[in-house]
Amino acid sequence: MNIEVDFQPIGKHVEIDSGTTILEAAQEAGVGISAICGGVGSCGACRVRLDDQEHVSKPNETEIEVLDSDDIASGIRLACQTEIYGPIRVDVPSESMTATQRTQVEGEEISFEFESPIKVLDLTLTKADATDPQADFERLRAAVLTSGWTTLRCDRMNILKQIPGLLRANKWKIRVGLRGDELVSVSAPGTLLLGMAVDIGTTKVAGYLVDMASGETLAIKGIMNPQIVYGEDVMARITYSLMHENGSGILQKAIIDALNKLAIDLCAAAGADGDTDTSVYVPTQIVESVMVGNTAMHHLLLGLPVKQLGLSPYVAAVSSPLDVKADEIDLAFSPGATVHLLANIAGFVGADHLSMLLATDTHKKKGVVISLDIGTNTEITLVSHGRMIACSTASGPAFEGAHIHHGMRAADGAIERVQIVDNKLAFQTIGHTAPVGVCGSGILDAIAQLKLCGAMNDKGALDVKHPLIREGKKLPEALLAAAAISGNGHDIVLSRSDINEIQLAKGAMRAGIELLLDAAGVTAADVDEFIIAGAFGSYISVEAAVGIGMFPDIPIDRFRQVGNAAGIGAKQALLSTTRRAEAAGIGERVEYLELTVSEKFQAEFLKALYM
Repeated sequence: MNIEVDFQPIGKHVEIDSGTTILEAAQEAGVGISAICGGVGSCGACRVRLDDQEHVSKPNETEIEVLDSDDIASGIRLACQTEIYGPIRVDVPSESMTATQRTQVEGEEISFEFESPIKVLDLTLTKADATDPQADFERLRAAVLTSGWTTLRCDRMNILKQIPGLLRANKWKIRVGLRGDELVSVSAPGTLLLGMAVDIGTTKVAGYLVDMASGETLAIKGIMNPQIVYGEDVMARITYSLMHENGSGILQKAIIDALNKLAIDLCAAAGADGDTDTSVYVPTQIVESVMVGNTAMHHLLLGLPVKQLGLSPYVAAVSSPLDVKADEIDLAFSPGATVHLLANIAGFVGADHLSMLLATDTHKKKGVVISLDIGTNTEITLVSHGRMIACSTASGPAFEGAHIHHGMRAADGAIERVQIVDNKLAFQTIGHTAPVGVCGSGILDAIAQLKLCGAMNDKGALDVKHPLIREGKKLPEALLAAAAISGNGHDIVLSRSDINEIQLAKGAMRAGIELLLDAAGVTAADVDEFIIAGAFGSYISVEAAVGIGMFPDIPIDRFRQVGNAAGIGAKQALLSTTRRAEAAGIGERVEYLELTVSEKFQAEFLKALYM
C-alpha cells in the first residue's frame, strides 16, 4: 500500500509503505531531519509536528521519556519513533532540519501586494506603407499612448535598434516593458519579462529570478562571493582595494562576473527545456533588479570609493536609494534594465540589513523587538515602542568555520550538531557522510554541551580531568570524531584556541545587544520578540546560543529564525513599489549607534566573553 507523506515547509512529497517511520520517509524524500543519535530516540533532535495523529502510531515509551506532556499534546513527535499508517502532513521545524535543508527553505515569506514597477503591454501596430511612412518608434509610441500613457521616452540606443527587426519579424506585433514613462524592453510577443533580486553577502550571494508580470518566483540559487579570495571580511577587502593598483576595479569585476554567471544559471534553472539542454530564458530578458548588501559590498558593486569606509567615522559615499542602469556597471541584462539599490543606514549597517527589516516587518512591530542578521559583520536593530536603533558588530568569520582549527563552512561532511549521549559526544554531519570538519552550528553546540556537562568553565577553559577532555599538542581539547571514523583520517577536535575565537565573536555580538538595550532604556526581560536572520542564524541551535551567553536568557518561544530575510526583502522590493517605498521610509527612521565611540563598549565586551 502506497501512503503519501507531505513534508512542509519544504514542499516535498513521498509515497511510502505502511509502518515506515517519519524519519525513514524523510530520508527517502531527501528531506534533511536531524538525527544525532542515529534514530534510536535518545537525542530528541528529530522533533516534528503533526496536526492530525489519526494515521500514526501512538507515542511509545521512548517518546514519553524524551518529550514532555505539553509537547505531545501540541502534536510534537519524534520522527524516528513515529510510524505512519495513512496519509499525513508533517511540519518540520527549522531547528530539526539539517543545514543543507534549512538553506533550501530560504527565508520566511510574508504576504504583500504585488505592484510590479514594470508594466507589460502587448501591442499590434498598423503596418508601415507608402501611405503611412511614420517612423517605427513614433508608431510604437502612438500605440502606447492610446493604451493610457501620456508620454513615452527611450534613452537606450540598443532598444531603438531592436524595434524595426522585431516589428517586421512578428507581423507588427510586439511586447514592450514600461517603467513609468520609460521604454525599458522590446521583445517578441509572449516573451517573459524577468526580474532578479540579489542579496550580496560578504561570504555568499543569493539570487532570485521572478516573472515581473505575475510575481512568480521561477528559480533560486546561492553562490559564494568570489571576492572572498581577496579578503574574508569587509575591512580586508577595503584594505585590498587601497593597497593594490585598481584594487576596487578588480573587486568590482569579480562580483559583476559572478552576477552575470548567476543570471545565466537562474535562467537555465527556470526555463530548462526537458527535450534539450538549452534554456528558454536568457539574462537579456531581465528588465528590473533589486540588489542589497552591506555598505562596502554596495560601494564595490557600483565602483564607489571605499577608502572613507575604512576610516573613522566610517562615512558612506551615498546612503539614499539609487537607480542605476544595468549596463553602466556591465551587467548583461536587458539594454534598458534598471538596478535599484536600497538605502544604506550607516557605514557598517547596509541595505541588506534594511532589507531584512522590511522582510520581517520589524518596522511595524509593537513593544520591544530585536532583529539581527548574523554574518561576518552582524547588524542589529532594536525596536522599542516605535523607536528604531541599529548598530554593527564585527563578529568575524569564526561562525563560518574560519580560524577554527578543524572549522569549515556548512557543506557535506561538516559536523553540524553535537550532543552528549550516554556520556559521550555524539554528532551529526551534513549529508550524513563521514566527518571532515566542524561548521559554525556544530561549534556552538559542542561548546554549549561542554559547558553543560562541566567540561568547560565560564571563562572557556577546558578541564583536562573531565573524561571528555584530553591534553592536546598545545592546549586541552575535546575529541569530536576520532581518526578511525573521520573522512580524512585525522582526529577532529575542538581546542581552547577555537573556543577563544567563538568567545570574541559572540562577545562582540552580545555587547552590541546590551548597548542597544541600554540606549533605549529597556532590559532583555522586556524583549517581546527576538528575530534571527542570515544563513548561519537560520540553522544554529537557539538553546546553545543562549547557553553560552551569545543571546540573552529569555524564553525560547520569543526567538524566531527567519532564514535569508535580506534576500526575501530584496524580492519584495523588486515586486512591490509600495514595499520599495516602505524600505526608503525605514532608512529614514533608523537611528545609528556607533559602538566604537561608546565608553561602555569595552566593559560590555569583556563581560560578554564569559560563557
